[in-house]
Amino acid sequence: MTLTSPSPSPSPSPSPSTGRDAVPAAPAAAGTPEVPPWHPSQPHHELAADVRWWMGMPLTFGLFGRLALDQVAYREVAAAVDATGRFAENFTNRGLRSYLWGPLLLFGDDVDRHATAERLKNLHAGVHGKGKGHFSRERYSALNPAVWKWVGTSSLLIFYTGYVTTYGRDLDDEQREVVYRTALHLSASDLPSDAAAVPRTVAEMEAYYEQVATTKLADNEFLQWANQKFDALPVPTLIGPRWLHRLITPLWRAATPALSRPARVCAAGAAHPRMRELLGITWTPRLQRELDLYTALIRLGRHRLPKWLLLEPLAYNRFRYERLRALYAKPQLTSFAAPD
Repeated sequence: MTLTSPSPSPSPSPSPSTGRDAVPAAPAAAGTPEVPPWHPSQPHHELAADVRWWMGMPLTFGLFGRLALDQVAYREVAAAVDATGRFAENFTNRGLRSYLWGPLLLFGDDVDRHATAERLKNLHAGVHGKGKGHFSRERYSALNPAVWKWVGTSSLLIFYTGYVTTYGRDLDDEQREVVYRTALHLSASDLPSDAAAVPRTVAEMEAYYEQVATTKLADNEFLQWANQKFDALPVPTLIGPRWLHRLITPLWRAATPALSRPARVCAAGAAHPRMRELLGITWTPRLQRELDLYTALIRLGRHRLPKWLLLEPLAYNRFRYERLRALYAKPQLTSFAAPD
């Protein structure tokens, strides 16, 4: 991903703000970093700051990460991830590894983010070939611009769609654009090809998604397998000894269905109609009430709970750093020139 360097930002508001008193900044000169949407000079900067820290919460990925199933409804993507075998090896481990790229790309320093983005692209360069089993006739390449664009857009929409699902009643069209622009600013990941570029506006994104949903998204064996696996996640084995994994397995299996229920409902409520159709989801008033309950609890938790509890460590480190940086800068002079 290509990410801009962080700028000082105000403390995030607990709920979206219009930022009506903000004055738009002049366009950045060529060769200078783009002013981030959460900078105080930007319209709706408080809303953008809130979205930024939304993207730093593990809960966001946990509750809305299932939206990424639309990636494997794209047959070429399904063939690629099926061929690697890493989902079949341990579905939970593969999901955790995917999640752990995010904090480095979103909240690391500029050097780390650039290096992480390049490493991610280099690793994907090795993902190409011909599918196996049900996908034996499918050739795939992770660096196919059309595939890269789809996966990049879908990944961004985990954050955008999750935020809009949670706060949508309070957002007008202009504010939704700010939400999307903030997520794009942080997570844009483009290859050197216009065909791989993630849509730049909400309207472009919606038109693109509808086109892919109509022409590309279809049922396949891997999609259904992955959907079922979300309800029966294996014990993660990335850390800890084998004996510990075996010890906690019975409790893990008993608790997973109940603990995953909010994620199933949140993702189903936020899913595109085409994905609901493919996954056999029938949306009912009862499910809508359940979704309303979960989103109300999310809003309440974000308003009441401390940032150290809500944010993952690297995001919290960035939050604290920017607060301290602003504290150091506050008493400084604005000019060293002699007074008139």
